[in-house]
Amino acid sequence: MLTNELYLHFPVEGYPLHLSTDASGIATGGVLFQEINGERRNIFYHSKLLSAIERKYSVPEQEALAIFQCLQRMRTYVLGRIIYVHTDHCPICGLLQKPVNNRRIERVANLIQEYNIAEMKHISGKSNCLPDFLSRPFDDPLFDVPYGVESKQPLSSLSMALPVTPGISPMVLRPRLKPTPITDVAIPDDEFKTDTDDTVDSTSSSPILTSPSPNTFNCHALKQEQDNDPDIQLIVAQLHNPDTASHTSSSFLIKDDLLHKVVTLSPTSPVTTAVPYLPTSMIQSLLTAMHDDPYQGGHFSTDKMYSKLASRYWWPHMRDSLRLHVQACTLCQQYNYNRQKKPGHLHPIPPTNIPYSVISMDFCGPFVESPRENKFVLIISDLFTRHVTAVATSTNTAEITAMALYREVFCRYGVCSTLLTDQGTHFNNNLMRALTHLFGYNHIYSTAYHPQTNAVTERFNASFKVQISKLEDKHHHNWDDYLDPVVFAYNTAKHKTTQFSPFELLFGRSPQLPIDLPPQFYTFARPNICFENLQRILQVYHQQAQNNIIAQQQSNKVRYDKHRSDPHFQIGDHVFTKIFTARGSLDPRYSSEPSIVTEVRHPTYFVRNESTGVVKRFHVSDIRPVIEAYNFDSTTY
Repeated sequence: MLTNELYLHFPVEGYPLHLSTDASGIATGGVLFQEINGERRNIFYHSKLLSAIERKYSVPEQEALAIFQCLQRMRTYVLGRIIYVHTDHCPICGLLQKPVNNRRIERVANLIQEYNIAEMKHISGKSNCLPDFLSRPFDDPLFDVPYGVESKQPLSSLSMALPVTPGISPMVLRPRLKPTPITDVAIPDDEFKTDTDDTVDSTSSSPILTSPSPNTFNCHALKQEQDNDPDIQLIVAQLHNPDTASHTSSSFLIKDDLLHKVVTLSPTSPVTTAVPYLPTSMIQSLLTAMHDDPYQGGHFSTDKMYSKLASRYWWPHMRDSLRLHVQACTLCQQYNYNRQKKPGHLHPIPPTNIPYSVISMDFCGPFVESPRENKFVLIISDLFTRHVTAVATSTNTAEITAMALYREVFCRYGVCSTLLTDQGTHFNNNLMRALTHLFGYNHIYSTAYHPQTNAVTERFNASFKVQISKLEDKHHHNWDDYLDPVVFAYNTAKHKTTQFSPFELLFGRSPQLPIDLPPQFYTFARPNICFENLQRILQVYHQQAQNNIIAQQQSNKVRYDKHRSDPHFQIGDHVFTKIFTARGSLDPRYSSEPSIVTEVRHPTYFVRNESTGVVKRFHVSDIRPVIEAYNFDSTTY
């Protein structure tokens, strides 16, 4: 029976507004109401689902989000009026009085400053039922709980509807599902009765596996398969005829009408045991059962499979066949993590002897925004002298990149012959291609997700960020004030590879530092003599630096290539490509579908996806060959 009207009311002037909010892990809810003469008058209802990102918020952040969303949606009602906010989450009640060590909650506190919130009150969860209802979907299991008259049935009636195990007392909690009515059907006591009926309840059992087991191995067919195997029958014939017995058959014996092999389970163990000789026709089914079956194998390695099978069966080239089966497993190729060094030998870039002939460029950041509104640093490195130019920028757009390259490099050191960058959108765009055509240099891109190609700049980025973090003022975030001094300190220090400082290789002299004494006298020579001396000095410096770079590269290559494979692929080979996008911890590491190699530029390969037809470039360390399943009916391994 309805005793009150269900429609909403308009706000009444002179009375404050009350906003009650709540948030669940799925949605937010809120109610705007007024209390007039002891009567509650609802004005507005709010309910909104959380996005996938918002569902990852912590509970205080979701509760603060609920307040913000309610105020935004009820803006026309609450703006300019006194509001009392009610929440059942106590930690955010002091949101407006004291600072909160949470950026999202602090942002909400700043955004709701425009509203006239008189107080944020904490209420119990029992007094916040309506917002709690609005913050949950209607298919929530909580709504299946029988309330009202139906929930007041006696305990005995609930107990009759629940299965009871002998020796265990029934315990009744808040039922999430309504009890299913049981019809009175006469079933004989002896029918469908098993030995486990007294201990296991059949209604509560559930299947353990959701997919059929790949285990098709039948150990009972071992005798029949041995009789049909010609190799086994040859050994059996030699055992029955001592005159034709060979040295090979001396380690075999017949036991229980089956041919057994005498083996030692450990190389250092003197104990021997006899295990059945497995026919060739049963090898594949056994390997599938011991590797693919979740219960027996679980896709583990060759050694673990061999430890289980060595004491149970034997066949020729047993360990080799195990290794071939594991290598050909598609799931293992897609999911396994390679504990060895990544394949692919080192291919250093041959050095030149001309400064700023081959340069590399990369963005570093974003950093915390500085007072000058800078967030990025564009790093430009000369691959010969190792001289670095760093430019602080506010963004990393194509316009900023082209302007910095033109002003900081081309207008100071001349146009380079080759520019090396990654495939970021700030480098790979129409503006940079137009700049390349205008100045006539060669712009090459590194392989995607392979920063080792641009190693000189990437290595400086790692050192640069550490030094900047030591010097900046954490309170003011003035890291860009120290950018030029840190770069100058790097350029004036001796580089390990060239054995010269970048400043010396570029200008032909050592820098004058504040710790140096000022010169006491000056020698003025003819200008042509100074230029000739500078040329000779730079020529010696550059030749020695080039030799040092080549020697260091050779040393690095020997150390890098040691114990590292270098696979080569041919056009038409099927490979799995590594997945670089965001993936879950249980997702495969390599593509689920194989790709075809279309172009070879070792160590870089162009592969085409068979389903989409898209051609991408990959480094040899980011692809795996597709290994076909081995035919164990063959006798060669």
